[in-house]
Amino acid sequence: MTGQYSYMKHLVALLLFSFIAAGLAGCSSAQTEIGPIVTGQITVDPELDSSGDYSGIELLVPRASVEGQRDTLFYSVTDSSGQHYGVADIDDSGLYPLFVSRNNQPLGIFNVVLAKGDTLTFNGQLPNISETATIESHENDIYEQYDRLQRSFQRVANFINTRGMSRDSIETEILKWSDLFWGLYQSNPDTYAGERAASASVSMLEGWNNDRMLARTDSMLAQYNSLPGGLRSQITLFYASRDSLERSVEFLSQIENKISDSDQKLPVRQELIKLLFDSSRSERAEQLLVEFKQTYADNPTAIEWADRMDFDISTLSPGKPFPAFSFQNSEGQPVSSETLEGTPFMIEFTRLDNGEYQQQYEQVVALYQVYRNFGLNIITVPIGANDVVFNAFFEERSRFWEFADPESFYSEELRLQYNLNRLPTRFLVNGQGDIVQRYVGNEFDRIIQGLQKTLTQQQTES
Repeated sequence: MTGQYSYMKHLVALLLFSFIAAGLAGCSSAQTEIGPIVTGQITVDPELDSSGDYSGIELLVPRASVEGQRDTLFYSVTDSSGQHYGVADIDDSGLYPLFVSRNNQPLGIFNVVLAKGDTLTFNGQLPNISETATIESHENDIYEQYDRLQRSFQRVANFINTRGMSRDSIETEILKWSDLFWGLYQSNPDTYAGERAASASVSMLEGWNNDRMLARTDSMLAQYNSLPGGLRSQITLFYASRDSLERSVEFLSQIENKISDSDQKLPVRQELIKLLFDSSRSERAEQLLVEFKQTYADNPTAIEWADRMDFDISTLSPGKPFPAFSFQNSEGQPVSSETLEGTPFMIEFTRLDNGEYQQQYEQVVALYQVYRNFGLNIITVPIGANDVVFNAFFEERSRFWEFADPESFYSEELRLQYNLNRLPTRFLVNGQGDIVQRYVGNEFDRIIQGLQKTLTQQQTES
């Protein structure tokens, strides 16, 4: 029974993370209305300033541009009576930081929902603007309801994680909270918070009621013609795991066809290209990548992504020979493509102070202890490590496989050779020295699938 509780607690922890991640990702549905309008009055406490002149108080909503500079989405300044008025220039509904300042002195930062067609009234009094500010709008009122619901759900999830609960009880809670979020969406489908509530409701259903999850996904697509990025990726992986690659490609193509704006199509096309690449459909991925470069030739960020993907497809795609390497292990012995010839291995590039890798380490140990009996080797290449970091990492951990000596490689060369844009990155290589798959971040379910396929094939051929 304890094992069951432990399993369920872990599952709910993952569920909570998935829920939050899916909820934070906005869905870039097209907006046609003008606005939003931001208006209101900001005064000054007469004990601080009895002049009655409240001019010069600035309100600013910035957005970081691709080049690291700031675009101004909204700016207004109060007149002598403290009144302010302006229209924000936004592409999508969302949470935005509103900065209040006077005489170049920052006075407060407020998270506000800005949505086209909405009017936000922001009032307050200096000097304690953080305590006196009031934010009123239809969108922000609904968001407050969503935020309260989210915080209540988090408390329940935290209780389950710390106290444990039977599977039936957890299922009852998940279905109840999913319905609560869905109810908020149904009452407010045209709001930013309603969209987030719908995403949360759908995301938490996986593994508990998949039919309802997919039905609600279809409802969201009918309403918004798209899905938030986190939820879109979740459903894509669900289809690939339950059905087939073809079904997940069909799903992404369905979403892309519903979107008319090329900028809004961009992340969906990126996901589709990566899905084909990761599934050894390199030829089709290359075709789409050529089209992608033509469509987004004027978008530097998109072209940078495409160049990285082009490199991956040409050198690091499944079925390609894994680039040769040669290190020394921590005992000074050689570890190279030649020493591992004829045996399957997984090579992982990571920082030992990477929090994600530290959380994953015990899972990697479990993988190794199971699959070493089938001939699997693991090599870890610790980027940016030194003796202090190395010893600290293993102070409370055991070492079971070979780690490359940080003095035997140059991190920048590895970053370029293996296109390491995120750590940890792992490659599974078969006994013929060919890449089976690349895994970025926490993709242990996919690693297990790749290992089973590779080792089964290895045994059959031997």
